[in-house]
Amino acid sequence: MTVFQIFLLSVLSLGTATVLLLAWRRSMPRFAAAVIVAVLTGGIVFSVKPDLTTAIAHRLGIARGTDLLLYILVLAVLYGFIAIYLKLRRVRRELTLLVREIAIREAVRNDEDASKRARGES
Repeated sequence: MTVFQIFLLSVLSLGTATVLLLAWRRSMPRFAAAVIVAVLTGGIVFSVKPDLTTAIAHRLGIARGTDLLLYILVLAVLYGFIAIYLKLRRVRRELTLLVREIAIREAVRNDEDASKRARGES
């Protein structure tokens, strides 16, 4: 086992332990934690047996295991961008609705205050 493999296994194991701890404390949704742990576990397996990626790639009709990992990474990043974009869109919509509600309440309150002043009430 190379020094890099030992380093990679340490980082992946630490990441797995962190995600499991967050899931146990309910700081992270269980489904998200399960997906992340599965990815990290796959990374650990592929770090210990790097030829396995090449064997899987050949079965899928891809020449090299490195190419397979790159394709998977591209798909994961694309999914991440889409998920973040959709979440940002939802947050912006919720913020718009919140600001609109606050503006309406302020306008009603200012209108009531103006009506009271016009009638001579304090």
